[in-house]
Amino acid sequence: MKKLLKLLVMNMKMCNKKKVDENKKKTPLRVFFDIVGYAIFAFIFVLVIVVGYQSISGQQPHLFSHCLYYIETDSMKGNKEDSFPSDTVIISKLVDEEACYDLVEGDVITFFPTDPDTPSYIKTKTHRIVSIDYDNKTIVTKGDANTRNDTPIEFSDVQAKMVKISPLLSKLLVLLRSFWGFLLFIFIPLAALIVLQIYSYFLEKNIASISDLSTN
Repeated sequence: MKKLLKLLVMNMKMCNKKKVDENKKKTPLRVFFDIVGYAIFAFIFVLVIVVGYQSISGQQPHLFSHCLYYIETDSMKGNKEDSFPSDTVIISKLVDEEACYDLVEGDVITFFPTDPDTPSYIKTKTHRIVSIDYDNKTIVTKGDANTRNDTPIEFSDVQAKMVKISPLLSKLLVLLRSFWGFLLFIFIPLAALIVLQIYSYFLEKNIASISDLSTN
């Protein structure tokens, strides 16, 4: 029995040695995919660090002064070319007080609301500029679907100016927020990764046990 186990272990070691030797001889294509994989991992790692730091420091998470906003209401639903309904993702560029002098009527901005009737859970609004007073540094906005103007805001309340509507990101986010999207793109891949790690752990443990038996 011990001889049989010893032969089995020797065979497994030879197979592993062969696989290691094969792995050392990497083809140019495999090297290319390794480089791409490491680059993607490094980009995601840096992105998580940057966004995490911005969130902790109270900033709007952004990359190269651009950020994403998810619109949850229909206040900007209308018949204009750049109107949009709820469940829309927009790409915006952060602006400071100095950059507000470049804003014009018709621009869509995201700002901190000053209207006392605004519920406390609404941290920002995204509406269209209907008038702007450069001398007093105030702006009046209104949602395309609303019938009345918002309470005037100051330049310091403006956070970003909309650059583009992203239909692709909008559809992706709606899908991820659904049950099947969460199941297919988050739960199943995560569960598969955990199962593979557990399988790999017990496989290595069994090989180590067989090696111990063969040496006794």
